Amino acid sequence: MEKIVIHSPTYEFSLLDHMSCNTEVNIQILEPDQVLRLHSRFIGVDPKRMIILELGGDAQWQKAQNFLFIGQEVIVRIIRSNEPKANVLAFKSKIQRVERNLGYWLLIDYPEELQKVALRHQSRLPISLSSAIVPAKDKENSQKDKPLALGALKDISIKGGAFISSGLNIILCEESYLLKVELSSQLDTELVPITIKNILPIEHDDEAFQYGFTINCSQAKAESIVHKLLMCHLLK
Repeated sequence: MEKIVIHSPTYEFSLLDHMSCNTEVNIQILEPDQVLRLHSRFIGVDPKRMIILELGGDAQWQKAQNFLFIGQEVIVRIIRSNEPKANVLAFKSKIQRVERNLGYWLLIDYPEELQKVALRHQSRLPISLSSAIVPAKDKENSQKDKPLALGALKDISIKGGAFISSGLNIILCEESYLLKVELSSQLDTELVPITIKNILPIEHDDEAFQYGFTINCSQAKAESIVHKLLMCHLLK
């Protein structure tokens, strides 16, 4: 996987300008005391001026009604998953207008900068998300289990990743666990089924170790998990 920060109009902006209608979009409303995530679809673009997204009507959109005003900051992540080289485009923007007369649209500013993550099966993307390793029980109980190790997710790919932790613990190679990844400050988490494949000391830190792991689920589920973690990491 590869992260490229764009600071001027390039090929990535061309991808945005020619984005297919109905492409999946995730919107995060930037509020200090809560996390508001909305699912939408790409409707169209007026290059350099605005992006047009679908105005949804589900429970999450209803909850967000009071925050859909001109000037409200949002983070937008567009998932281009139906192509050979799937990737995510992400950018910050502000709401221009909420349109309910001509159509149900959310109009936002055209971005000045883009971030792009290309999803490849073998390479790993550097990432930094607070995480913990917990016993591999059913997910409901694992949310309450005392962590076996606290640390951070260092990198991730479809095949696996690396977790960094300090101090002694009882984690063993070739054993299965759940990686509990923090997605937000509101205790929103993702539980990833993993198997520890190697445990390596960290150079210049006698108390820290890197735990290499594989993801134990179908490829489709792994792709969904990795997409979610990448979108959380982007523009965090």
